[in-house]
Amino acid sequence: MGEVKKSGCCGFTDDEIFGWAMHFWDEPEIEVSNTATNCHVVVNHVVELTEEEKEQARQEAINKLRDEEMAKMRRPKTTEKKATENNPQIAQPSLFDL
Repeated sequence: MGEVKKSGCCGFTDDEIFGWAMHFWDEPEIEVSNTATNCHVVVNHVVELTEEEKEQARQEAINKLRDEEMAKMRRPKTTEKKATENNPQIAQPSLFDL
């Protein structure tokens, strides 16, 4: 991380990072700073899926959505019941409701 910070650059190839790691491993005299570096490491990878994998992921997403919607439909509607239990005036009509 120290070498990255010294360079002032924000992006490196895998070979550059691997080269720094090998240099660090080979040279026991290299001093490493003990100060913490506040940083975020982002790895950029390209994932290429086959047509079969894309179709499988699509089907899994559809199945998950279907299951979630079915679970919503099966849940009892408790909002109306709770509203009338917590407020007895809602449960009983007044003279003005007639």
